[in-house]
Amino acid sequence: MGVAATTLTLTSLDGVLFDFNGTLSDDEGILRALYIELAATECSVTVTKLQYQTELAGRSDREIMADILALAPADVQDRGVDFFLPLIDADYQARVARQSPIHPATRALVHALHAAGLKLGVVTGAGRAQVIPALERAGLLDLFGVVVTDEDVAHGKPNPEGFLSAAAVLGLAEPARVAAFEDSLPGLGAVEAAGMIAICVEGTHPIEVLKEHARIIVPALGPECLDLDLG
Repeated sequence: MGVAATTLTLTSLDGVLFDFNGTLSDDEGILRALYIELAATECSVTVTKLQYQTELAGRSDREIMADILALAPADVQDRGVDFFLPLIDADYQARVARQSPIHPATRALVHALHAAGLKLGVVTGAGRAQVIPALERAGLLDLFGVVVTDEDVAHGKPNPEGFLSAAAVLGLAEPARVAAFEDSLPGLGAVEAAGMIAICVEGTHPIEVLKEHARIIVPALGPECLDLDLG
């Protein structure tokens, strides 16, 4: 008789990495509104919901702001990206201050993975000023061995630098034994380029688009993800 194949699940891996915006934090709608309003009021640039979804979602704050500024009047461009990044951070904090966009089910998944002994990290194109306070308020910061933000990398997603950096800090030497949750096409590209197992969270892109780029898709983060067959 042959030996039964072992199902590959999250808890049989060495580590799990999470994107932040739109993945750990259910805030992609918040970010979309933030950038559309900022582009209009501060930069005299019109960004539609479709443009945000297809051209900007999943990229770093710095890259998104650079693209918006490229369309702005010269006097606005002269301010530079670094002028706007603190405005983005402050606006984001104000929008999420009343209720955490990190849902209880998401917190339960992170706690379960940590309890199972997996090494955990966050890899995001957002700024540290957005991510760290949100993780602290959700009681999750101490569960992550590393948080890689926009300030920590030279190249944003879909470049795999952030994921590879997180794996190096955590001592995860085998990318094939690491899963990464992502919601955007640039993020999925980065996970694939890093050689890790990509798990896509619905919400940022239409499901039809996601099916063209992701093998494993979940409707949301929660303890039920522990039973996913990753093989």
